Amino acid sequence: MMKKILLIIIILAACVTKYSSPLKTGNTRSFQFTYSVDVESTGGEKLELWIPVPKSNEVQTISNLKLITNGLQHSIEDEKIHGNKYLYINDENGITKATNILMTFEVLRCEHQNMMYNNVDPRIYLGAYRTVPIGGVFEKIISDNNLSKNNIRDIYDYIIEGMHYGKPKSVDDIYYNDPWLSPDEKYGMKQVGRDNVVNLYQKSKKEGSNYTFGNGNAIYACDIGVGNCTDYHSYFMSLDRTMGIPARFHMGFLIPSGGGGKVGGYHCWADYHVEGKGWYPVDISEADKNPDKKDYYFGTIDYDRVEMMLGRDFILKGYESEIANLFIYPLMEVNDKKSSAFSKSFSYKNLVN
Repeated sequence: MMKKILLIIIILAACVTKYSSPLKTGNTRSFQFTYSVDVESTGGEKLELWIPVPKSNEVQTISNLKLITNGLQHSIEDEKIHGNKYLYINDENGITKATNILMTFEVLRCEHQNMMYNNVDPRIYLGAYRTVPIGGVFEKIISDNNLSKNNIRDIYDYIIEGMHYGKPKSVDDIYYNDPWLSPDEKYGMKQVGRDNVVNLYQKSKKEGSNYTFGNGNAIYACDIGVGNCTDYHSYFMSLDRTMGIPARFHMGFLIPSGGGGKVGGYHCWADYHVEGKGWYPVDISEADKNPDKKDYYFGTIDYDRVEMMLGRDFILKGYESEIANLFIYPLMEVNDKKSSAFSKSFSYKNLVN
């Protein structure tokens, strides 16, 4: 018997976009985003799945959000600390065949500079996360490099100069031979070569350690100096928060130019707070990869993206494995044990503004 397909249409309340001056007006982009997850059979055992759900805010409006869960028991939950939303599938009977979970929504995204966000208390963005500590080595970096809370641009430039974008998993990986990583250079405070970056990755994967690129580990970022967007912006947050500057972590997806197609992996960026002026965005890894936009990405974020989640160290209903360090891709458990028995894909289609 065919399972009943349950289609839930959730129209999230559209937020009125408010710009703080100075901001170019009229720079917006509209697109439809599709988030697809193919879950393998659980053999009838309990299935739990967590998927981030985007929200409207002052710089993006989410509308016409649709979920197809193929009859699985589920709910939309509120993440309490940062105000995020997520889909929680909790089905005691699990699934006996591969099942697709589909989420589509429309986005109106605005290019923006400093913003005054409603109902955001900057004080909750001053403490440490598990992989974003404050004090210690970061106090030394601040002192040794004469960094100041009165000049955030120096912090931004310091990270660009000290970090190198790369994530080589083996000597055969595309990033190993990427021109960003020279075989003759040493990276980070520990002055490691690119072979050491590969060895650290393979060791951390075997041991289940967070001390590697892509986990947003600020200690790793300053030690090794090679990483992706999570590492750049975690490093930035550790330095900011050590100096008493509120800083936030945003995760979402970059949307390619063109009319539609596949969307690659996640992307993240950050913002920092200035009393009376709001939150100033930075995208340090994109600035590092695109030097001609270095000035632009200090204080401006483009409209070619969608934000899915804000913050780190998420406590999710029913998630037994751990506090979620990052939450942009699906999380899954079978009988309360962490599982990776799923695949994911993302795509977009432009809409007329």
